[in-house]
Amino acid sequence: MIMMKKKLDRYNFDKISDRMSQKYGTLPKGGEEDYTTLLFPMESNLLKLHREDARRDSRKAIEAIHICLLTVNGYLNDIEYDFGIFLSGENKALAKGLLMGFDPFTNEEIREALKDTYDLDSKEGMEAYFREPVMCLLRLEKSIEMWLRARGNDGYFQYIEDLMGDTVKRDLEMNYAVLAKEEEE
Repeated sequence: MIMMKKKLDRYNFDKISDRMSQKYGTLPKGGEEDYTTLLFPMESNLLKLHREDARRDSRKAIEAIHICLLTVNGYLNDIEYDFGIFLSGENKALAKGLLMGFDPFTNEEIREALKDTYDLDSKEGMEAYFREPVMCLLRLEKSIEMWLRARGNDGYFQYIEDLMGDTVKRDLEMNYAVLAKEEEE
């Protein structure tokens, strides 16, 4: 299959969260505990990358989430987005860290672990796999926005450092999670 190349504009870059939440839904506020298997690697990877370079702040993390959501949307619709003017060194590093936490097309170890569980060559298989990671990214974005308003550009990272900083190693090895497919009855 040939991937269509698409240049992004500000409107589509900013609206991807709304579109993905309409398609996949969102995590219920307060229901994050059921998704810690996915959220922890995402958040710990962001924290590690922020520790390495403080310019990777909350605003750049939101941009990175948009890049990840567009990347997943691209997989599902055979689109290769040209991120061009939206990429910076900071948001690119954060996006890569997020993708390393769940994306089988970025992290070969995840792809290998999923090869007998999900058909990642079909749109249906990819949609089934990406549902929870997308919902986690959307929840993460809401959390970052809240802490950004409450404490400024470093607000989110101050919060997660306080919350889980002791459990996140001080290295740059990216964590990831592999979701087991639930058995159908």
